[in-house]
Amino acid sequence: MKRSRAAGLATAGLALVLTTGCAQESGILSGPTATEVPSPSGTSSQPNPAPSGQASDSPLKVTTIPLGKNNGVEARFPINGFFAAPGMEMTFDASESVGAISKYEWDFDGDGTYDATTAEPVLKHTYANEFEGEMILRVSNPIGSTHVLRTPVHISTTPAHQQLAPPKNVQAEALSTVNGVSQSKVTWESDDPAADSWAIAINGYPIGRIEKAARSITVTDIERKEDVLVEVFGMTADLAVGLRAGTTLPAAK
Repeated sequence: MKRSRAAGLATAGLALVLTTGCAQESGILSGPTATEVPSPSGTSSQPNPAPSGQASDSPLKVTTIPLGKNNGVEARFPINGFFAAPGMEMTFDASESVGAISKYEWDFDGDGTYDATTAEPVLKHTYANEFEGEMILRVSNPIGSTHVLRTPVHISTTPAHQQLAPPKNVQAEALSTVNGVSQSKVTWESDDPAADSWAIAINGYPIGRIEKAARSITVTDIERKEDVLVEVFGMTADLAVGLRAGTTLPAAK
């Protein structure tokens, strides 16, 4: 017996969600409990009735969602707190969020009302006045799964903590380069006892965090079509971010 077309799609690892006549619940794929399959002999004389609200001669619209862990979503920021002075533009970067995210909703003052909605994970915002609270980010995928992340925001002319000093003598050395992509060694110096860990940023974006005793790290897959800014900064035990220091890794020749 030949497998039905629906079975073939399931084998290919895809779930088809009907955009009409299909109930949805957060994080759960659902649909009609029974599906009428035409007789293989093709002897049926009565056409199947069209679903309510859909013309019988119109194509069936579907949304394709990959099966697996991407059916869930998770909002993520590279740090667990934002600090700025009034009037200073801040960048909220949720690029590390997980899942097939189609919508980002931003509540800047944590009052439960989302102030902006975007399809992209990066948003700039300026707080005009001092503020002590949290920012809420809600991410959603096309089938209705959501995740909410609350992150502290401190907007003041007075620092919330004694900021860590920047590391000294930051250097970056390309160990190998293939087709403009390098593996590089980054080194630095510091004697600040308040630094509980160290973070590395490439062209302004944090890419990882390592233990407090480390003074070097090897970074792979650095694209060097242009000059690359490599920065190092300390973080406290509660993940408050210190001042950055960096160097430039020249573009590969």
